[in-house]
Amino acid sequence: MKRRTLINFKQYLIGLAMLTCLNPIGWSQTDSYPNRPIKLIITWPVGGFADTLGRTVANQLTTILGQQVVVENRGGANGMIGADAVAKAAPDGYTLMFQSITSHAINPTMYGKTPYSTEKDIVPLAVVASVPMLLVANPNFAPKNIQELITLAKKDPDGISYASFGNGSASHLAGALFTNQAGIKMTHIPYKGGAPAITDTLSRQIPLSFSAFGLALPHVRAGKLLALGTTGSSRAKLLPDVPTIEEAGNLKGYEMSIVYAVWAPTGVPTPILNKINKALEQVTASAAFKEKVASDGGEVMNLSTPAESQIYFQKEMQRLSKIVRDGNIKAD
Repeated sequence: MKRRTLINFKQYLIGLAMLTCLNPIGWSQTDSYPNRPIKLIITWPVGGFADTLGRTVANQLTTILGQQVVVENRGGANGMIGADAVAKAAPDGYTLMFQSITSHAINPTMYGKTPYSTEKDIVPLAVVASVPMLLVANPNFAPKNIQELITLAKKDPDGISYASFGNGSASHLAGALFTNQAGIKMTHIPYKGGAPAITDTLSRQIPLSFSAFGLALPHVRAGKLLALGTTGSSRAKLLPDVPTIEEAGNLKGYEMSIVYAVWAPTGVPTPILNKINKALEQVTASAAFKEKVASDGGEVMNLSTPAESQIYFQKEMQRLSKIVRDGNIKAD
């Protein structure tokens, strides 16, 4: 009897060892995750709102997970350079991405081809924030509201120029959607970033700019720029007297906010994903994150599971891709 018990115990140990060898992540890495620093790749250069919001996420995750979350900026090609690095990273939970759904969703349509599969190689873990833009004008520009702008543009097709912070950017799409829904034509002038676009709008080099909210806000408050409308689905709390473009232009369904999410390579084990998702729920509930989003006129979003985040992403990918096609938007 003792011998049989000993044999059974040995067989159990052998089976356990084989299972551990076959599934090392499940038995070693998952239970101890995270046991080393995590890399958060931000797909934009240092200094912009995407960078500073992403760093807020990294700082909060560091506190919650008890491991350093190291930020690595990999800007370029509308976020594709950073996304490619994440797509090729090991699916172990130690490489994550902070990227806008807006940019990630339109790249396959705008570029025609990406070095990774947008839908298969990277999965959204949580949609965390939505930040609108502002359509601002130099005070010397004749139209003082959206209706006057539409009226003038219909009289003078392509005679009015507007700035965006880059070809294929969210601000470019905001302009393309506006002209399409309003039935007008304006000339798009892409800049290399929002700051030079605002500089030229302030100096009357260009009359209009679809600008990042936080970038334009100080100039609006100082009376140096006129806010014609916000691109969000509702009025911004920081500028409650400024209408949305949808209501001001009577453009049903107009909305073009920059929506941010945290992503991971496909294949991360479910237990690790669950730990990350729970941590991200705490991030979006934190005062530091809420204050950062609010400072740019945005709203915190709480799509905190991969399933609901993926559903949202798929819908946005279809909507934004149509805007790219309808506007004949191509990569530089």
